[in-house]
Amino acid sequence: MAKEASNKTESRKLTAAERRELKRKRKAELKADKAEARKLRRKQRWDRVRGTTGGSDIVVIVMVLLFSFFGIAMVFSAGYYQTINISNPNPFYYLIRQGLFVATGLLWMMFFANFDYHRYEKLCYPAALLSIGLLVLVLLIGQNVNGAVRWINLGFFRFTPSEFSKMFMIIFTSAFLVKNPRNIRTLKGLSVLVMVMALHFGLIILQPNLSTAIVIVMIMMAIMIVAGLNLAFLIFPAAAAVAGYFYIITFKTPYHWYQRLTSFMDPFADRQGDGYQVTQGLIALGNGGLKGLGFGHSIAKNMYLPEPQNDFILAILGEELGFIGFLVLMAAYIILITRLMMIALKARDRLGFYLATGVAVMLGLQVVINVAVVTSSMPATGITLPFISYGGTSIWSFMMVMGIALNVSKRQEPGSRLGRKAVEE
Repeated sequence: MAKEASNKTESRKLTAAERRELKRKRKAELKADKAEARKLRRKQRWDRVRGTTGGSDIVVIVMVLLFSFFGIAMVFSAGYYQTINISNPNPFYYLIRQGLFVATGLLWMMFFANFDYHRYEKLCYPAALLSIGLLVLVLLIGQNVNGAVRWINLGFFRFTPSEFSKMFMIIFTSAFLVKNPRNIRTLKGLSVLVMVMALHFGLIILQPNLSTAIVIVMIMMAIMIVAGLNLAFLIFPAAAAVAGYFYIITFKTPYHWYQRLTSFMDPFADRQGDGYQVTQGLIALGNGGLKGLGFGHSIAKNMYLPEPQNDFILAILGEELGFIGFLVLMAAYIILITRLMMIALKARDRLGFYLATGVAVMLGLQVVINVAVVTSSMPATGITLPFISYGGTSIWSFMMVMGIALNVSKRQEPGSRLGRKAVEE
């Protein structure tokens, strides 16, 4: 009996030891699980940054926010003297309005980021008709400002239809080519695209607004090229553009277009006429030097450079922040464009690939043309610096297309290289 009691006591001791060991193992497992969960969360955050998960591309969101808030500050600085030298001075006029444009623009971006881009296939033709209708309407009832009819005035707000046409043409071209991929290789399909392109180009030229017309044509051409357009088809339009340019500078010397197409070559030759704005912009850039005069200390914005908060805001930025500030801004644009290209390459389907490509081309072209105009590398024409220049329509249109790109990134496949496959095909 004593031996049995001893065995029972030993058995209970072993059970207690096993329980302690089990408890220790459970604690170790729980600690390992927590460490693994932390590691997984870090990996998910990094994947979001790299754009390899199903969430919106966080880099695009951060870059858009940085550009927007920096734009508000630059518009406030550039437009300060414009608002205190009028009959009812309000130095915070541009600050408040640009802030409202950005706030409402972010709402537009959130809407389009959560609007399934596959629905655009049904909106293909409505987008084209709406765009053409607005461009016709602006020619009929548009507001004339400095000889250009680009705005529809609603009383409390005026907007530029051609800015929205960029987004409409991204949607139309992408959806049209997805509905029937053979459209890019057939005469019938190409004729529809060329007709819509020509209508937009002609209507926008009548405003006149050459730069926006060029941007829309280039956006559509870029999407068509990545969709498989035979590059031989580009020979004729390229030759026609070159021939048209030489025709104007050879036989149309007394006309306005000749002055616009040639004044940029030597803007100081007519510094009080057609070259005035460009020369003042170049002087501002030169004043900035390497490090700039400091934020808010621009001289050119004090009634020397007309409307400095608009298309020529880059000149004020260069004067206040210098060449270093200019390089930082260009590097930021390159980062954003690169992210958009990555979204396109990782898109789940062709529609997403075409849409993201169009957005990247739209942003890149507008930056390049604005820089070229301000630095007198091409004829002066009105086109905004994305997210930086003053203007509600420009801010909204870019916020909308960024929302489209974010929606594509939400539904992308990790590691997908659809873009490369589409080009190879």
